[in-house]
Amino acid sequence: MKILKKLATVFFAATVSALILYADILFSFPAQITMYRGQNHSKNMGSGVFIGSISSDMNVSSSGENVTPLETGTYDATLSALKTIPFKSIKINVTEPSYLYASGELIGLRIHNKGLIVIDTSPIETNDNLSSPAENAGLEAGDVILEINGIAVQSSGDVPLLLKTGESVLTVNRNNRIIKLKITPVTDKNDSRPKLGVWVRDSTAGVGTMTYYNPETNSFGSLGHSISDSDTGIMFDILKGTIEKSYVVSLRKGEKGSPGEICGGFSGGNIAGNLLKNCEAGVYGVLTENADISGTLLPTAPMNQVKTGKAHILSTVDSSIKKYEIEILRTMPFGSAAKGLVIKITDPDLLKKTGGIIQGMSGSPIIQNGKLIGAVTHVLINDPTRGYGIFIENMLSEAEKIK
Repeated sequence: MKILKKLATVFFAATVSALILYADILFSFPAQITMYRGQNHSKNMGSGVFIGSISSDMNVSSSGENVTPLETGTYDATLSALKTIPFKSIKINVTEPSYLYASGELIGLRIHNKGLIVIDTSPIETNDNLSSPAENAGLEAGDVILEINGIAVQSSGDVPLLLKTGESVLTVNRNNRIIKLKITPVTDKNDSRPKLGVWVRDSTAGVGTMTYYNPETNSFGSLGHSISDSDTGIMFDILKGTIEKSYVVSLRKGEKGSPGEICGGFSGGNIAGNLLKNCEAGVYGVLTENADISGTLLPTAPMNQVKTGKAHILSTVDSSIKKYEIEILRTMPFGSAAKGLVIKITDPDLLKKTGGIIQGMSGSPIIQNGKLIGAVTHVLINDPTRGYGIFIENMLSEAEKIK
């Protein structure tokens, strides 16, 4: 009896956990989905979720588990679990089919942050002792110093220029909460300069892959994930940023437990675009008039047209953009913005060169059935042949928010 009771308890706990997880999945589905006028879309959203009732004013042609909207507009609909249990109201945004240039070109990115990201604090050697003004004032790793004595700070070089001889006031962003900290700098005995005893970062640079650019607006999207500080995890808030054409210097092949990397060189100041936004779904901006970014004009596909199965990516891991075969293992419209697809590299040439997905390939456009459906975003550390991708629908949604 004790064994049966224990088994029943374990079964009950597992069932409850599974139900909670499934409920989280259900209610994390996006509040709005996109469909293209005149194109066929599946009602099956994955994980047992289906588009149920659709507003009667939405003119559609329906056939079994597919629906074809016939007019543009925004309409109400309901998502149902297992085809029978309605659980969430959503909007269906019906638009004209869109076309973008899918790129795959390697680019160099430079970002200057709004404020100084605090990496760590350290004591300063004065004529009398060791002193740590930053630690005494309560500065913490991950804080972002926005102002010193009411004046915006834009680079680490601004700090000694803005400090007062006596007490200074720092305006700090801590976990999206603005606070004021009083701090008294000390004089470093080695160079006689006032210092706070803090390590900060004001900028970053690296390489990634251009996903797309829009021929009508000259806007672009890249990476499919955010650029964050490597020490603190803080997402860079763009004060100003640029992209340049880049080239492969060398490759470090990915292995289990050790992600590979593209080591790239920058073109030397030939600016191809300006960065305007850095978010969970990638980086976005506008190309310059003389930008020379390669691309192939393709229709895009909303997430409910994406299927498991064969696809390919465009990526630069040597001297030019090439096409490499992949397989889409799973679609997850309910997942985080940057992890809506699970993918596997199957191309023998790419596996030989890189071992799979390596750093710098983020943003490589994913193409299925002649349509741009998304971009590569992450690699699985324990299996570099597998990783995640983002739906192009999610990238375009973020791009549209730029004012």
